[in-house]
Amino acid sequence: MTAAPGRQTGGRPARNQQTGGEPAPTQEAQPARPLPLVSVVLPARNAAATLGRQLEALADQDYAGPWEAIVVDDGSQDGTGEAAEAHRHRLPRLVVVRARGTGGGGVNRARNTGCRHSQGDVLVFCDADDVVAPGWLTAMERALRRAPAVGGALERVSLNDPVALAARPPKPTASLADTFGFLPYPLGANCGARREVWAQLGGFDERYLYGSDDVEFFWRAQLAGRELAFVPDAVVHYQLRSTVRQMARQAFRYGRSHPMLFRTFAAHGMPRSSLPGLAREWGWLLRHGLHLVGRTDRRAAWLSRAALRSGRLVGSVRHRVLYL
Repeated sequence: MTAAPGRQTGGRPARNQQTGGEPAPTQEAQPARPLPLVSVVLPARNAAATLGRQLEALADQDYAGPWEAIVVDDGSQDGTGEAAEAHRHRLPRLVVVRARGTGGGGVNRARNTGCRHSQGDVLVFCDADDVVAPGWLTAMERALRRAPAVGGALERVSLNDPVALAARPPKPTASLADTFGFLPYPLGANCGARREVWAQLGGFDERYLYGSDDVEFFWRAQLAGRELAFVPDAVVHYQLRSTVRQMARQAFRYGRSHPMLFRTFAAHGMPRSSLPGLAREWGWLLRHGLHLVGRTDRRAAWLSRAALRSGRLVGSVRHRVLYL
């Protein structure tokens, strides 16, 4: 039987048909490129009750390369730093940074502090009250090889009760958020960037103490020509606020930050809030005012929507723009 061209026979190299019968050159295997050091930056404020489960989830990640966890205790008064230290036996590369004072410098200052104390060229971010899913860190690092900035998916059902889900209904996880009709963005609870991007942008804008802090950073990155990619297999189980009062307070603070975004990005194309949309929202609030004395889930939904719009009104006055 005659061997097919190019196939090895009898343990000898196949003849190269183009070089007069000389053995074909063999291709040497290239050494695998070492995986980079990844820095997981985790801002935490008064998070002693939830931080442990997040650190346990991080400790169970399957990333094959080196990584470190940077917990930034942002002026907590409940033993958050001590709760972090208790997991050092499972996280040998754990770094706990304690901010001075008890007032808290805001989530973006905490993120920047964590980045400055980190050593990795790959930066990923999560929050102290959520839970990263298995494979999260591997998926984020892999995505950051292809794109300079990324955002993962949020799963909202498993950690939350029906009241919380009524206030902030689950959204599709097949894409990044696009709330403002301008540019997409990830939430700070599940995002990442190469260190060079963070350095180029001068870090997160610390004027955003709470609300739109993540939006602003990733919009600036895209306007600077940096691609933003979605990572559907990097999942974080997202914890919503547990009481109606907390839900409404959070919605108010989110809304208060939106006019600040508009003041910064209107010149780049961020549209003004539409009058028909505004009319529909306030019309819904007026028609469903009785939700305030009804079931808890309906009250939570009504108060959250009203608080968001009220926050926008206050923010518009504060920042001297009209974004309702």
